[in-house]
Amino acid sequence: MDIERLDQRGYHIFLEIIRRSFAGENFEHRNKGFKLAPTLVAPYDFLRKIESPSSEYHRLLSELGDDFRKIARTEMYRKGRGWIAQGVSQRKIKAITVDGKNLLVPILSPPTVGIDTSGIDDSASIITICFMDNSGAGIVFLEKHLSLPKAKVPSEFKWNNLDSQNRTKASENLDLFLNVASCGLLAIHTNMLVSPISSRVYAFRDLIEGCFSGFEKTPYQPKNVRDGFRQRFFSMCNNIPIHCDADFRPLTSDKIARLLVSTLSKKNDKIQEFVPLHAELKSEESSSIQIADIAAGILGGKIRNREKPPASLSSLYFDNRKINKKARQKGKFAKAYFWFRNQ
Repeated sequence: MDIERLDQRGYHIFLEIIRRSFAGENFEHRNKGFKLAPTLVAPYDFLRKIESPSSEYHRLLSELGDDFRKIARTEMYRKGRGWIAQGVSQRKIKAITVDGKNLLVPILSPPTVGIDTSGIDDSASIITICFMDNSGAGIVFLEKHLSLPKAKVPSEFKWNNLDSQNRTKASENLDLFLNVASCGLLAIHTNMLVSPISSRVYAFRDLIEGCFSGFEKTPYQPKNVRDGFRQRFFSMCNNIPIHCDADFRPLTSDKIARLLVSTLSKKNDKIQEFVPLHAELKSEESSSIQIADIAAGILGGKIRNREKPPASLSSLYFDNRKINKKARQKGKFAKAYFWFRNQ
């Protein structure tokens, strides 16, 4: 077999091991079967020689052979056309770094946005907008890696149905969870949507706008930085299906989707051309809403525990001028946080 064909065969084996290991599925290689446990694959796994396998995954790696490892050492990190570069450009895999460890995750779904809220106290909640490039993998991670139980009726992942032990497990794995499922997150802790002074349309629009205006008030997030944040979030939701739980009544979820995309589209104080796509799905039908629900629940718990900012997130200056004077006098407030996956 020539080198090019061996390289391509090795590349497909590489992708299939990443996918089946992540999902904890069976894998067959050289007429041998391997019952893989849910595993996050590291690039280096394919390069090292394992003398004494301690798991089915390690047994599989040891069976790949020296020829495979030789090709892998040459092709794994080749710039532009190596295995990782090909997999990322073809949207077969995503490369993430968590706690200094490089990992490879299979892409199991197209990009989406999920929006949900979680109560903090009687008047305030956290609005969580998850910009996802891999919601399918996020659901597999919750189910098979964290072993979180689903609510039974309807069958879905729901923060309010988790016991304290499972909530702690999810919270401790927030950074990994976000990296697996998402490319960005915007979270707003506020009481503006409870008995709002103005209409909820204006209240929601001003909450989004306040995350990016007011740059002259904050030297550590100047105009170019805040404009960059806005455009980055806009690129993650424009012409991409937006899944929103029914937490904003009387505002409908399609209006929330339009308000989000149109407000983020602003550039130099002008609305750019934008395409809001709304996914008309219930939470039990939407992986994106379920992921946003779990993320919102985790962040709500961190805020109640007075984590400032919540671990894994960074503070985003909020322009209080976007809360009108009458509302501020009545105790209305907003605090914003953000997260981007490292590129």
